[in-house]
Amino acid sequence: MDKIETIEGILLDSMRSLQTVFLDGWVLRFNKNYTYRENCVCPLYYNADIEKTKRKIAICEEIYDRNELPTVFKVTPIIQKDLASILLDMDYEKIKTVYIMNGDLKNMTIGKAPTGIVLCAADNPEDWLNASSRLSGLTDNKLISIHVQEITNIAVKRIFIKAVFNGKVVGCGYGTVERGYVGIYGLHVDKAYRKKGIGTSICGAIFKFGRNNGVENTYLAVNSANKNAISLYSHMGFAKLYEYNFYQKTDSKYKIIDA
Repeated sequence: MDKIETIEGILLDSMRSLQTVFLDGWVLRFNKNYTYRENCVCPLYYNADIEKTKRKIAICEEIYDRNELPTVFKVTPIIQKDLASILLDMDYEKIKTVYIMNGDLKNMTIGKAPTGIVLCAADNPEDWLNASSRLSGLTDNKLISIHVQEITNIAVKRIFIKAVFNGKVVGCGYGTVERGYVGIYGLHVDKAYRKKGIGTSICGAIFKFGRNNGVENTYLAVNSANKNAISLYSHMGFAKLYEYNFYQKTDSKYKIIDA
């Protein structure tokens, strides 16, 4: 349980939202409707008092409605054991499940970068951010701006890795180091260059960054529906540690653009 609670806190530091409100142990995140993970309530400290929980949910709904966002809760069942049932009784529905996978850096299997691919840490964050926006499929300038801001706002130790072929960035990812863990985030590879080992090579560079900073554990978050990614990470040595789910109010007039 200690490991899970640690990673839950680290996730907030490594995937930054533009605004945050604290409500009696709950973290309310606001990111101008871009991604569920950055526009949700994270009940880090959860009291299983049903009536108190319902009152706090109602307060959250008022705050998110004021900010023209749907009310979304991130629920980690192993920590907030009965919160999901309370939300379902209050007309919420489960909309997405995310797996947290982790592993021991000593046991991770990675390959070498393919011929012609140059892996390097980005000296110019702007160059990496432009590539990340492009490889993420973002075309709307508003969303690109939010994407850039949320990554720029990361305050913990970090590294940006890019894979370059003939002067073009064809893959990217970033890693963060905190509390004995190195996390892998924002991993994207150009469609024309997938299944060539670029993604695992980027992970390897981030693992090296973690080892150089004295950590022994690694983790990442992956959509439960992304079976190909889960298979790849499993072959590298990752194993599912736990999952969390997003619940959204069914009658909301506002929408989240997810990634």
